[in-house]
Amino acid sequence: MKKSIGRKLLLTGVLLSGVSGASFAQEIVDQIIVTGVAQGVTKLESTSSVTALSSDEIENRAPRSTAELFRGMPGIHAEASSGDSNTNIKVRGLPISAGGSRYVSFQEDGFPFLLIGDIAFATADSFIRIDKTISSVQAIRGGTSATLAANAPGGIINLISKTGEDAGGTFTVSSGTDYNSKRTDFEYGAPISDIWNYHVGGFYRSGEGPRDADSSAEQGGQIKATLSGQLENATVKVHFKHLSDTTPTYLPIPAQYNGGTSYAPLGVNLESGTMFLDTVDYVNRRDGTEGINGDGFEAEVTSLALVLDYDVSEDTKLGFRHRTAEIEGNFASPFPAGMTDDAAGTYAEIAYFNTKLRDMGNQFTEFSVSHDLGMASVKLGYAIDQQTVSTDWNFNQYFRRLDGSLSVFDSGTSVGGVSYDGAFGGCCTRAYEFDVEGNSPYVAINGGLGRISWDASFRQNSYDITGSYAEAATSAPQDINGNGIIEANEQAVLSIGAYNSADISVDFDSWSVGANYELDEGLAVFANISDGGSVTAPDRVTGSISSGATIDEAYYSQVEQYEIGLKYVGDNGSLFITYFNADTTEAAQYEVSSQSVIDNSFEADGFEVEGNYELGNGFGVAGSITFTDAAISASATAANIGNKPRRQADYILNISPYYEAETWDVGLNIFGSDDVYVQNNNDLKFNSYQLVSLFANYDINDRFQLSLNANNIFDELAFTEGEEGSATAGDYVRIRPVNGRTTSVSVKYTF
Repeated sequence: MKKSIGRKLLLTGVLLSGVSGASFAQEIVDQIIVTGVAQGVTKLESTSSVTALSSDEIENRAPRSTAELFRGMPGIHAEASSGDSNTNIKVRGLPISAGGSRYVSFQEDGFPFLLIGDIAFATADSFIRIDKTISSVQAIRGGTSATLAANAPGGIINLISKTGEDAGGTFTVSSGTDYNSKRTDFEYGAPISDIWNYHVGGFYRSGEGPRDADSSAEQGGQIKATLSGQLENATVKVHFKHLSDTTPTYLPIPAQYNGGTSYAPLGVNLESGTMFLDTVDYVNRRDGTEGINGDGFEAEVTSLALVLDYDVSEDTKLGFRHRTAEIEGNFASPFPAGMTDDAAGTYAEIAYFNTKLRDMGNQFTEFSVSHDLGMASVKLGYAIDQQTVSTDWNFNQYFRRLDGSLSVFDSGTSVGGVSYDGAFGGCCTRAYEFDVEGNSPYVAINGGLGRISWDASFRQNSYDITGSYAEAATSAPQDINGNGIIEANEQAVLSIGAYNSADISVDFDSWSVGANYELDEGLAVFANISDGGSVTAPDRVTGSISSGATIDEAYYSQVEQYEIGLKYVGDNGSLFITYFNADTTEAAQYEVSSQSVIDNSFEADGFEVEGNYELGNGFGVAGSITFTDAAISASATAANIGNKPRRQADYILNISPYYEAETWDVGLNIFGSDDVYVQNNNDLKFNSYQLVSLFANYDINDRFQLSLNANNIFDELAFTEGEEGSATAGDYVRIRPVNGRTTSVSVKYTF
């Protein structure tokens, strides 16, 4: 397979050397990367692979979610099929484990949004929204991401806010033309004085969303504000954010396997359908019975951050960073636990994933001192992190016909189609109450000599996880819906059972060394090697937590990786080629949907190619492609050793050709993926696919712009996730498809 990857790389290099483009070469050279580095560095000087998207590039991609934006970045594989929350994201062959993004840190203005990326039902992307307050998105893969952020050995994706140095703003109204969604965005910034600037903005939306749902499945918005100041000896930034937003969350839906890589709908349209119940789901929680109205993910976030850099002298700088966030929400979405035939036809047993995120709040604090020694600079830092994980799980059962009507009916002890004795054999009435505290001293050294720049960094990670958890439930009659009658489905209602205590410590070291050599103006080679780790979310491993547990590799995963690359920036374009290699030893984790413990190690290598080229006369193209050869190197399931990791594509690609005229521009965004195995047993497969999206902008005058954005314009049927690893023709399966074609129009007013 290595020879195959080499041939593909050669072809891609030829392609992008003649076809690449989106920004001027000088802009690439001058662009400062501030994500995952000890001090700002240009893309050409960096010792790691870095990518940055401007606000204009973000707008033209017209992402319906953060995942649709992130999947357009080199090396990032985001399964953009779940909506605005609960996305699985991996980087460069590092695995998608039980869900979420265990090896990638999502940040806003340099602050991790969650300390741990794979908390069940509470992935970091669930609390982040794309809007017009974002100045750029930067991503770093490997290298210093292992040492200059918590739990990010694979990479960092950082959303950087506008600060308002230039006065002006925009007001944008957008609406779906073939789906029900309306949204209003605004943003404005300006200098207050010679010292201070501000920027404020946000959005509000309402509607159904890109798939069939209740008309209020999308409801809410956010407001963000940034105040920045340049004092005589200090720079100051204050960031505020409030998010109150409900969005649909799409889980796998029923289908029938036709053989090969072909799947047919089973009562639910694969391009636009859902299993949403749009009902009141009564659940038994710690603080009493609660009724959840309708399906979707409710996110409530209020955060405040302060960044202060003080120049003690010309050579010495002190730094202080702090952010505190109050975070809570609720995850409510139907999951098909199984499909069955009876005399009336086929029906689905629905496990209604209803999880209360009581408290996901966190605090991040960092102190640092930097000193310039001449040929090198040294930065010493100390990070103090705290993350609360307080959640309640309640999975009732529903029964629905798969004849197109999706009607609810009674089966067994259900009444009105719902049973309160719990799905998956009553496994999932649970409560988690954890506090994770991290302390991480680190040191980073940067230097240069002639055309050589280098860096080395080390981070010592210590985490204490304390709290309690209840996974076994009790069963007793209870009037759960409060109608005064103990009905047939209320004879054995599950409630939170006995609690166990957790008190564990996790310690591991991370380090990185890298160098960059400028061969000529605009031409450089680089290499780095790193070793980092990531703490597993405590709710993923509670079956093995014992009171008073000590240091144990079972609670964190380790990633060893290196990369070697070539960078070229010319007058009309650029080309970046990187070879990467990674070995991952994972901590075991429990997967709810399969009711199994996953325990694997992985190896992966491949090439990442990113380029852009301006052809002239307004034409250009930007592109990236990542080739990955990955394998399971160790497993508790011996038969899986040597297999490809589930849902790991041999290649993912992004190509964006465009044309710019004086008053209008138009372009395509093409995202493609090779075929993948659904599970680690390497039997059932999903086919390769290419999703084509269109953007077009027309300047009506100096103030008004009309835009058209169409995602998946050819209505391509593609799948990202599945539950069954094997099937024969005619079997029922559960799969998660990407959204079909969705088109929106918007009008932007600039002032």
